[in-house]
Amino acid sequence: MSYEELFEPITIGDVELKNRIAMAPMNMVYSDPDGYNSEQWSAWYAARAKGGFGLIITDCMVVNPYTWRGSDHLNPHLFTDERYGRGLGMLADNIHAFGAKVFIQLSPGFGRQGHASALTPHEPPGAPSAIPIKIDLRNFNKGWERQLVRMKPELKPVLDAIGGLEGLRKLTDEQYAQLEEAITAEIRKSDPNILKVVYGEVPRELTVDEIVFMEEKMAEMSLEALRYGYDGVEIHSPHGYLIHQFLSARSNQRIDEYGGSLENRARFLLNIIRKTRERIGPDRVLGARFSGDELMPDGVTHEEMCRFVELAAKEGLSYISISQGCYENPGAFAPDGESEMTEYGPGFKEASGGLPVMAPNFRTPKASAAAIAEGKVDIVALGRQATADPFWPAKVAAGREKDIVKCIRCNLCYMNLFEHRWLACEVNPTAGFERYMPELWRLNAPDVKKKVDKFMKRAEGLY
Repeated sequence: MSYEELFEPITIGDVELKNRIAMAPMNMVYSDPDGYNSEQWSAWYAARAKGGFGLIITDCMVVNPYTWRGSDHLNPHLFTDERYGRGLGMLADNIHAFGAKVFIQLSPGFGRQGHASALTPHEPPGAPSAIPIKIDLRNFNKGWERQLVRMKPELKPVLDAIGGLEGLRKLTDEQYAQLEEAITAEIRKSDPNILKVVYGEVPRELTVDEIVFMEEKMAEMSLEALRYGYDGVEIHSPHGYLIHQFLSARSNQRIDEYGGSLENRARFLLNIIRKTRERIGPDRVLGARFSGDELMPDGVTHEEMCRFVELAAKEGLSYISISQGCYENPGAFAPDGESEMTEYGPGFKEASGGLPVMAPNFRTPKASAAAIAEGKVDIVALGRQATADPFWPAKVAAGREKDIVKCIRCNLCYMNLFEHRWLACEVNPTAGFERYMPELWRLNAPDVKKKVDKFMKRAEGLY
């Protein structure tokens, strides 16, 4: 099959994409310990650009210069000033050299899904309200269960005794509390650092001045990103991170102008969009990512999210990107299956007044093309699948569907993140080591290589 729907160009704002296949934003923790760009990051993105993705959306880059941003434990890119901009500008140039457009995803911080920085261990992360997260293991799916057992084999007999994942989900609150106590005691004894993943720190409530500062900083660094060569900006506002925490009444119990009513809970996001548009002008690409549904008791529903999307679109968004869930529902955050998140596409499309919509969680070209053909989304975004096979688009275009290396949904890449390890992939041995592959070096990018070859030809016989 040709899957021609995937290879039709599409225009977003002032940017034309050569196809409908994007690489979803993922933090692979390949930046250096201080948040600067690295050779590995450049090679990672070069592989996906070379592999035929029309659009690369970067990992979320945190613009907050203060350690209460809560993100340092996950070692993301930082973009707080020109010291970081130089390397990130080179990253954008490299992606372009290998044939893709690139949108930078910007974040004001991780909030209650973050942790205190190693630089200021006694200063908790800043959030809308002082409400910590707590992961309910009943929200695990097969991928997360597999990683839990990999890390803690001693827990397998416990899970087997209750019927595995299905048995875990059937436990009453009282039964689960007893199991949780036993599991927590075991983890506290063998690996207490993992407990920080399950039980978050109590965050500090942000002041209004701090919130306004972050609004301004997001706008400032959006303009800077475009100046450094990025084709567009995506606001990081999904699956339980800081902006999402303001949107959700579960995590936002403020009584000032940033809490309470839906309009007040939207204020932080809307101010970011408005102030950014004032800086970058009406035509440059500015998108935002939203959870279709928080999928938690008393969390943000799809109906509410559609209202947030409507308000945000009126402030000047160029496109909508979809996610779902949060850390407290990791099974929804990283589903076992394929294309589940497309269900939110029609609602977001209508709410936004017809803006282009993209959704992740695809593995096969058949499901990807169907989502576009059926009008559920305009662009498909590959996340874990792009990790498993960076050449997915090129293989589909060449009719080599059988050569695609499929993501097995083991969630090793996710768990490595929380283990503070170099991220790897069970089915792609090159993941994390792309910098050692000469074909991904900048001087071997197609247009650059022509210039290099011409330059070196004029030096023949001199060495």
